[in-house]
Amino acid sequence: MAVNEHKNLSSANRHFPKAFEGAQNDTILSKGLGTPGLRDGDLEWIVKSDIKTRKVTFSGYCTLIANYQYPESQIQGQSPYDINQDYGSPTISSGTTIIQKKFFRIGNFSSEQAGVINRATLQVSSPDATGFTVALVKYTPSSSVTDSYPVALIEKSVVGLSNDNKVNTYSLSSSDFALTEMALGDHLFLMVKDDVAAGSVIYATMSMEIGYSK
Repeated sequence: MAVNEHKNLSSANRHFPKAFEGAQNDTILSKGLGTPGLRDGDLEWIVKSDIKTRKVTFSGYCTLIANYQYPESQIQGQSPYDINQDYGSPTISSGTTIIQKKFFRIGNFSSEQAGVINRATLQVSSPDATGFTVALVKYTPSSSVTDSYPVALIEKSVVGLSNDNKVNTYSLSSSDFALTEMALGDHLFLMVKDDVAAGSVIYATMSMEIGYSK
């Protein structure tokens, strides 16, 4: 058996793994399964946020109105699933602000580090053949303002199936999102608005994969 001389080289004389120079930052070396352009077993560089992931699910129900609504506060025993707070506008923007504590007290996900949304699945049901929009938004807590506004990551137009025992499923990739990035401490939650028939009751669940590079 040949003697392994490589172990005796100093660090300055060792070479990087194959394809190191062309790999982007924040990637991890993996033995691949034959992705396009590679043979089965070849080394490939994978973005960290595709490997270090977390699954998050948001659920809620809503009686539709023309304006967007956001979830009820979690305090005082109120349901965090009830999306019943009137945002005051059918458009999500900095032009419509809300006192910050209402967003801060929503019982949903808060990011423990900067991350990116890789993919998501949205499921909806309604007893009516109703068209409505489900938005995933982020809110960034601040120590310097009292009013705040959400930022829309995605606004997806969907429909009910005239039967709340039937569920429509929508598969969403990162390219479907207007924004995919979130910072440490960002809060995410669902907002919903009517497209056609106010008064319909709808149910929505969004599950997503969030990737981290640290």
